[in-house]
Amino acid sequence: MAAPRLVLLSKKIIKPSSPTPLSHRIQKLSLMDQMGTHSYSPFSFFYPKQDTASSPEPTKVFEILEKSLSKVLTAYYPFAGRIRDNSLIECNDMGVELSHVRIDCPMSTIFNHPHTDIDNLIFPDDPWFPSTESLVVAQLSHFKCGGVVLGASFSHKVSDGLSTIKFLRDYAMVARNSEAKPSPLFTGASIFQPIKFSSSSPVIVDPPRKLNASKRYHFSTSKLKALKAFVSADSKSQILPTTVEAVTAFLCKCVNTPTFKPSLLVQAVNLRGTNNDALVPADLFGNAVLPFAVSAANKEEINLQRLVGELRKGKEKIQDTLKYVKSEELLCSTVSEIAREMNEQTSSNDMPMYRFTSLRKFPLHDINFGWGRPRRVDMATYPVNMFVLMDNLSGDGVEVLVNLEEGEMSAFESNNELHQFASPFSGL
Repeated sequence: MAAPRLVLLSKKIIKPSSPTPLSHRIQKLSLMDQMGTHSYSPFSFFYPKQDTASSPEPTKVFEILEKSLSKVLTAYYPFAGRIRDNSLIECNDMGVELSHVRIDCPMSTIFNHPHTDIDNLIFPDDPWFPSTESLVVAQLSHFKCGGVVLGASFSHKVSDGLSTIKFLRDYAMVARNSEAKPSPLFTGASIFQPIKFSSSSPVIVDPPRKLNASKRYHFSTSKLKALKAFVSADSKSQILPTTVEAVTAFLCKCVNTPTFKPSLLVQAVNLRGTNNDALVPADLFGNAVLPFAVSAANKEEINLQRLVGELRKGKEKIQDTLKYVKSEELLCSTVSEIAREMNEQTSSNDMPMYRFTSLRKFPLHDINFGWGRPRRVDMATYPVNMFVLMDNLSGDGVEVLVNLEEGEMSAFESNNELHQFASPFSGL
């Protein structure tokens, strides 16, 4: 099938509508930012044409996005700056990249193409490692049918997934109401105090990139209930799993069945507002997650109850370790030690890693710029083994973005147990 034709209509650098004050021109990276990956986080939001007379034309949509982006950058001024030496953001109002393209097909037809082909259409550059210093790279794509897609990549040095979604929600709020005044909390460097990096400093190394396939699976409410019962029945201990625990453990088992290979399951814990809200506020902007790993050295360890127990233990260990930390100095040393232990665990063996992240309860479907909620929220194909959990549009089920090497994906898709609880999903 021939790829749709893409026409570039415009490409602009969008700067804050008001200059950043001199007192805000230097934003130190926090320890969490310093330890983070150099990759970007690429999200896409699909908006079919609304059947209303008030639905704006594509050129008007671009004008709205351009003006509201300029305005929201006055509050989110670090995004308009440039990173220097993994130590600070120079908030110099250099701006972010925003492109506008026309794609000569209906939106619905692009889902007949491989996911990587869709990425090439709706993102203006390599979505994970754009060839630019801009900390945000965005593109509005409009289709023959009148639908539009916003694809945007955000530097992981500035924000994690939760902070990125908060920015997008505020961006959409400003598009609907030009008087809105977002007030993000940029205090990460005072909480996770930065360090002078050396070769022994804990840092997340970007893993080798793979040519992966990406698929989407849906777990309905009834199937989630059945899956939790299935997991609970897998052991005498009768641990009642959460939705994230049940889906994560189940998918980990599926990817290791019928052919088992020793592997690591890696999951991240959000440090905000859990056990130590006074120290790490719930609305902190930046990076505030730590990963932990669960190993499966033999086939007996791919047991659903065992996996659920280890997932819970890993999360609670991090939360409990930080629970009684009362000072920023102790917080930083504790976080550094956890990160160092994680690096040693993941680098000391050559086991394949399967990363899991949950965006459940994130307001992904609230990104409404004035032409309705997105019908579909997606991410670009990950260049590593990755499973991303998110709520579906109606909020009563879970969708999972599955990213695996093509050969491994074929085996995963043919897993009979997988299809007892999850259904492949494509399109809008």
